[in-house]
Amino acid sequence: MLAINGGTPVLDENAIAPWPEVTDADREAVLRALDRSTPWRWPMTDVQELEAAWAEHTGSRFAVAANSGTAALHMAVAATTIGPGDEVLVPADTFLASATCVLQANAVPVFVDVDPVTYTIDPSEIERHITPRTRAIIAVDLNGLPADYDALHAIARKHNLIIVEDGAQAHGATYRGRAVGSLGDLAGCSLNGSKCLSALSEGGLFTTNNEEWHQNALRVLMFGDEIRGKTRAYNARIMGWNYRLHSLAAAFARSQLERLPAMSEVRSENGNYLAKSLTDVPGVRPPTVPEGSTHVYFFFPLMVEPEALGLDVPVDAFRCAVKAAMRAEGVPLDEWQRMPVPGQTLFQEMRGYGRGCPWTCGHAAQGTRYDPDAYPVTRDICRRRLVLGSSTSSFGPPNGVDLMNGYAEAFHKVLVEHRAELAELTTRFATAH
Repeated sequence: MLAINGGTPVLDENAIAPWPEVTDADREAVLRALDRSTPWRWPMTDVQELEAAWAEHTGSRFAVAANSGTAALHMAVAATTIGPGDEVLVPADTFLASATCVLQANAVPVFVDVDPVTYTIDPSEIERHITPRTRAIIAVDLNGLPADYDALHAIARKHNLIIVEDGAQAHGATYRGRAVGSLGDLAGCSLNGSKCLSALSEGGLFTTNNEEWHQNALRVLMFGDEIRGKTRAYNARIMGWNYRLHSLAAAFARSQLERLPAMSEVRSENGNYLAKSLTDVPGVRPPTVPEGSTHVYFFFPLMVEPEALGLDVPVDAFRCAVKAAMRAEGVPLDEWQRMPVPGQTLFQEMRGYGRGCPWTCGHAAQGTRYDPDAYPVTRDICRRRLVLGSSTSSFGPPNGVDLMNGYAEAFHKVLVEHRAELAELTTRFATAH
């Protein structure tokens, strides 16, 4: 009997160790930062050490720490002087910040559908969206898997475009031996507490090899002013913000970064093991990792497929039933991004900064509209997707193969051993909605 119907759950409430794993070394690093952060003086030593370590890890010339991944992405877009009237290509399936970083520069996001296997931006869809106004591509390393950078760089070279890498979900992953954070012309990564490299609170990291863009990013970070290595002039040269990272968050992230290669290996092994274990379980499709890439499974995305079980039922009802049944078994499956980003109210009402800016500011092409049905792959993913991962169902250490076996056992129980109960539960969800 399924646990949702009164049976015994596969996993108990203590089976999953939450993410991030906090060690004594992390605690000591934060205490050291606390001791040396007085008197308060910018930039903090711990922030500088994090920047240097991230630059080394990614093989980048320059790194700047920020107070969120969203800030780091905005810094990346603004550093290139993308601005009013410019267009930037963004995958239709991503977190909102991949698109709002474009709006923050008063530029216009143009959405592109994603690949049905990798869920990252589909290179074959890009060129038909390019116009004389197109300046850049936001390449999102979604779920923990790098985008197809060979194809993206070929397109960028052909059309003289900039690639901004959004590596928020994929620290520690690699593409053809190169680290996430170094795969675009610039990159913005998140240090949100749930991420594969965590500051336990909020934080972000910007990287580039371009000295001018690095200087611009520093200005965006600090009110438009220039301060590093100089006496502060209190003279804003450009529009800037206060994107500075807290020293305690920097110290925690720096300590975690020392273990990132080892943690990433565990994440990859766990996710790959579970994906293989689910290959023969009908009704859910596990993720695929292309040759030449590694996946660190910030999210482990699953596509529900009731048709594979011979069930003629609404996909959304089946997804709700699988989610509810699995959660009762102790597996915290959840939904993520329920609609294409261009379907969100922000892009449907297009109020922007007010009065429709940046779309109506006079620099942008007129007549822009966003139709979420224009992205059929993304639309289908949003209908079918369930995810494991993030903080509460972590694929990171100390979780290991034992937990993955527990997950696999629960999927087998729900979708194979008690399929009739799942079908009945699906009917109940379909009737209720």
